[in-house]
Formats: sequence, C-alpha cells, structure tokens
Amino acid sequence: MSFPNIQIDGVTVPVLVMSTHARVTPPLLSGHEVTANNQIVLGAATMQQLHKRLGDTVIASYGSPHDAPVYVPPRKLVIVGTATLPAVGNPQNLHASMGTGGVASNNIEPASMRKFLASPYPTLKGPPMVFIRLRDGVSTTKALASLKKIAAVGNLAFTKVPNGGADGDSVVVLPVQYPAEIENYRSIGATPDVLALTLAAGAVAALGITLAASVRRRRRDLALLRTLGFTRRQLMASIAWQASVAGVIGILVGLPLGILIGRWLWIQFARYIDAVPEPTVSVLSMIIVAAVTLALANVVAALPGRSAARTATVQVLRRE
Repeated sequence: MSFPNIQIDGVTVPVLVMSTHARVTPPLLSGHEVTANNQIVLGAATMQQLHKRLGDTVIASYGSPHDAPVYVPPRKLVIVGTATLPAVGNPQNLHASMGTGGVASNNIEPASMRKFLASPYPTLKGPPMVFIRLRDGVSTTKALASLKKIAAVGNLAFTKVPNGGADGDSVVVLPVQYPAEIENYRSIGATPDVLALTLAAGAVAALGITLAASVRRRRRDLALLRTLGFTRRQLMASIAWQASVAGVIGILVGLPLGILIGRWLWIQFARYIDAVPEPTVSVLSMIIVAAVTLALANVVAALPGRSAARTATVQVLRRE
C-alpha cells in the first residue's frame, strides 16, 4: 500500500492506494470496498468537501504530462463507499485521517509508471506500508515481538542491497496509530468514570434521604406494626424491602433508558468524528450494575431501618 496525494475534481486528496479485494481495509461507513480499478472509497469529510454522494463519479489524476512517466492521466472513478481512514501517510504532505482521504486501486497507475518506479532489486519492490490485523485471541505483546523479529530480518536485507541502494530505508513496526480525534477523546482520561461515580453517589444519597424521611412520616404505622407483634428485625426488613423495590424500579426504568440514551449519544459522537458507530453493551456489565444497585439500596436502608426498629411505640401512639 502507498499513500500519494492525488487530484480529485481539482482538490488535493491523500489516498491509500492498495490492491482490490484487500484482506485488511479501512472500516466502512457505507457502501462497499474497492473491488474494481474504476472505483474509489472516500472519507465522509472529503465526500462532503467534493459535494458528492455514493454512486457519483469524480475525475482523478496524479501529476501533470511533463512529469511522465510518473503521471496518472485524468480518469473517471465511481464512488462506491465511505470509510473511516487511518492516520497514516507522509508527515511532510497531506495524510489521511478519519473522514479525510480516500482509497483507490493500485491499478490506476499506468504500466509505464509502474515500470519506471520499479527497482531492479527485489528487496526494494515491497509496499511502503502494510496493515496487519491480529487473529482473535492473539496477544498484542507477543504479536509485536514477532513482527519486530521480522522487521530485523528486513533491515538486514536492506543492508545487502548493492551500491547502497537501500540507504535510509528501514522496516519499522508501529502499534495502532490513533487519529487526533481519538487522542483528544482519550486525553479526558477518567473524567467520564468520575462523572458516573458522582451521579451514582448522588442517587445513593437521594435514596437515603428519601428512606429517612419515609421513616419519620410513617412512625405511627411502624408503631402500630410493632404493637401487632412485629419484631425489630421485621421492621428493618420492611425498610429494606422498600429500598429494594425502589432499586428494582430504578433498574427496570433506568437501565434500558440509559442504554438507549447512551447508544444514541455514542452514535452521534462517532458520526461527528467520522468513526464507525458500533456501540456494544456487555450483558455481564448490566448484571453487575443491577446487583450493585440492589446491594447499595439495602446498605443505604440499614440506617433508616435501625431508626424504624427503635421506634418508641407508647410515645408515638400517645401523641396520636
């Protein structure tokens, strides 16, 4: 894969040039990947800049006639998809990033251009960059170590190119390169977690205040229950059940509502930064949230429950 800057309808666009039906391609937002030489996939921002839609055509070219044979004459390409592009390319030129850039077939280069740029040494005929997708379950640490060994072999091969033809060339293994949009999001660190914990603490405090107020309002009812034979443990259990019912209602209403709103907000955020919106919710995490909610509700109910158990029956009924 290479990453030249080509002219598309008069606009300079960083394009990833790769083989058709490539096994590793940028994730698609719409349409399909490049499957023919007359097709192109664009980033969402570039599509908007060009005022184009899926199925429209653009005119692409590289260089000018006096640059021949390093020249791609204007040719018509059909927009077949939009994709989230990786932040790769020459740092001294425009480079693809999220919604900016495109993907085209490497066969748009004329045979004369490929012949002129071809090296007589097989070692120098490889692509400038290769994307690698790890299999499920493969350790990232072990994979990077293995790839670095392969890179060492490649660098040794460069030293053997005759006449110093590979001077300055090297094989470098890079981890995932996050675009600026993702890095900016990652920079907020633990802020979302702190906000979630703050909201949870507020909800727990509100439940505690509600239960305490309920015990004060229902002192007469609690006194009557005590008179009818309720033990201290049963009075505490009644407050715990009240807290549990409130917790269950919160789970039945809040959990689905939170998932729906969270998914909607995440999709809007992903579309804003031209990322693939694939929100996922772990069933295990939902079970943990429900269990923790019920546990906290019963913990909060402990203090009001003790207050209810200490209700002075005679004094309360006498006041009534």
